[in-house]
Amino acid sequence: MTLSADLPLNSSFFLNLHRFNGVSLVTDHESVSYTELENRVVEHSEAIKEQCLNDQGQVCLAALVFENSVDAVVNYLSALRAEVPLLLIDPELSVANKQKLFGRLGVSVVLTGRAIMQVARWPFHEMQTRGSHGEHYPALLLSTSGTSGSPKSVMLSVENLKANTVSIVDYLSIRKEDVAITTLPLHYSFGLSILNTHLAVGGQIVLTDHPMMSKEFWHQVREFKVTSLSGVPFHFQMLQMLRVERMELTALRYLAQAGGKLSAESVRHFANIANERGWQLFVMYGQTEATARMGFVPPELIAKNPDCIGQAIPGGKFEIHSVESDELISEANQEGELWYYGDNVMLGYAEQAADWQRGMLPHKALATGDLAMWNERGLVQITGRLSRFIKIRGKRVQLDHVERQLQKLEPQIHCCGKDEMLYIVNAHNENEVTVYLREGLHLHPSLFALVQVETLPLLSSGKLDQKALLQLCEQEV
Repeated sequence: MTLSADLPLNSSFFLNLHRFNGVSLVTDHESVSYTELENRVVEHSEAIKEQCLNDQGQVCLAALVFENSVDAVVNYLSALRAEVPLLLIDPELSVANKQKLFGRLGVSVVLTGRAIMQVARWPFHEMQTRGSHGEHYPALLLSTSGTSGSPKSVMLSVENLKANTVSIVDYLSIRKEDVAITTLPLHYSFGLSILNTHLAVGGQIVLTDHPMMSKEFWHQVREFKVTSLSGVPFHFQMLQMLRVERMELTALRYLAQAGGKLSAESVRHFANIANERGWQLFVMYGQTEATARMGFVPPELIAKNPDCIGQAIPGGKFEIHSVESDELISEANQEGELWYYGDNVMLGYAEQAADWQRGMLPHKALATGDLAMWNERGLVQITGRLSRFIKIRGKRVQLDHVERQLQKLEPQIHCCGKDEMLYIVNAHNENEVTVYLREGLHLHPSLFALVQVETLPLLSSGKLDQKALLQLCEQEV
């Protein structure tokens, strides 16, 4: 993928920013050219080095509360340039959980605004971008838990970031004329990948905190001629409510969805809209453990494969392994665990300071924890989650399967549960649902409960918070 004959894609998107003309970042109050962004990053990276590197070349861990601001983006790019490992923090994380996380992972400084604040005096450690035996070192630590403050963080190397950036730019054909807007948090791998890919080609990013349901958001979309809208299923529910097909969006080029399964009915709905409006619809699949993206459905195949996550991204590969025997599955319609292979696979997890302080050989293989099968066209279809099983009277119940079946009756239904109790959330036609549970699943009424939840709990990424939903259901019953 190249921008022109003399201007190749810049996979090291945090370096040489000045080579692009035009605007890099815009907000309600500020517009930053690529030259100005480069100057600020160069200057700030030197300040970060002074605080985070000692005379022996040893380094400490920095943290960034990643808000949708120019200063936050400068901090992010500066840390990458300075080769200082950086923990990305959700702005909604509580002070108590933040302190707990900092203590467990050994955070020494926090980058905030244009300041570098020392929060602890942890020892410096030997680190380099690449070890003498091919080891890689983490550039970023990303939480897997939203606002819960879990110390389990995904460690990503610069090589991971580069590989994923190149692949995404390739299959989305992102170019320097493209303009993205922050519908997703920047501490979330999906949102972060949008920033990285647009900086890599000299595109523009609109930094906003206005929610998608606000007039201000759509004013910015039109004012800055946004060319793509990205989101998780929750955002696509909002787009459907807002009747996006009726909006005057002359610059829009494509819609991109990831971060959870969009129903086949919704995929068909947006595929029809995209076809009518001359847009493209990309349905994608990813996990933080693979830097952001692993698979996508080419737009021309979506109409006939609305229940699929498609094929591996350029440079990657999918395999499906039998859960019982670990043997490869090549036949269609046989379920197993989905594995992904590629240079974007994480280095591992960090749960304590010692985890990020050592060099690691790249994994390049990821057991996704998702159940999947090949369809007749050779595309991957996700069928459930290994961890989304409960046992009722000794029988395994796959919550994703039950949810899919009930959503054929009512698309807004969700399922959660624990051993010996299944919760059905927001069913309106309770008779039909009860018939399915009693006759289809052969469940006694004492083993399930129908619960109404007025406001579904969401993570800051927009995904459904399954743990919080289960807690709400347990309180209601």
